[in-house]
Amino acid sequence: MSRPPASARPQLLPSPLASWPPAWTPAAVVFDCDGLLVDTESRWVVLQDAYLASHGAAFDDVTRRAVTGQSAEVVVTTIAEHVGKEPLVVADELFAAHREDVTEQEPPLPGAVEIVRAAAAAVPVAVASNSPRDMLDAKLAAIGLLDVVDATVSIDDVAHGKPAPDLYLTAAAALGAAPGDCLALEDSEVGACAATSAGLHLLAVPSVPGQAPEAPRTLDSLEDPVLRDWIAGWERRR
Repeated sequence: MSRPPASARPQLLPSPLASWPPAWTPAAVVFDCDGLLVDTESRWVVLQDAYLASHGAAFDDVTRRAVTGQSAEVVVTTIAEHVGKEPLVVADELFAAHREDVTEQEPPLPGAVEIVRAAAAAVPVAVASNSPRDMLDAKLAAIGLLDVVDATVSIDDVAHGKPAPDLYLTAAAALGAAPGDCLALEDSEVGACAATSAGLHLLAVPSVPGQAPEAPRTLDSLEDPVLRDWIAGWERRR
């Protein structure tokens, strides 16, 4: 599995994020979840690598980069191809290991709770994730954000998960905003492709090594002080 050629990737629109901080208040904001708000992605990667190693297999850098941010179905199918097992068997074994691994609450990433709350105080906010509905709501509830956001969109709610644009288009519609007036925040290349394909303005905050989402603006962390001050100055649209 490899990244799509540059000619096949969505082209970035002229973006207010080209200047920093932008002189712009988005009509709405759509956040990713795993790897952006909650520190699940790194643990999921460790678990995948351990499972592959137990079968004498491993992902090369290209495959690892391509599956990061994908739905569980895509990840499981790719692992099954590497270990020579049926995807349903891999899913049962991998998720059993995942349940054993999750012994404590998965923590929010630095700045995540504060940034979502600050954004939600000014404009409508949604979370769009490749996670199933029950897992998405449980993760947001655990970090105190489920009742803060206006909408959540899971992979169960759309025909196609990321990197297709469905999740972001559905989230923007749920918030009553045109995609081109919305801000998206993503950590992965797969998620970035989904957001830009949907026409949202993308702010990338990668957290997994090897990920380099294409975006007009990339930050090291949601604790970025300019991001915090920019959101604090947004025009209130509630």
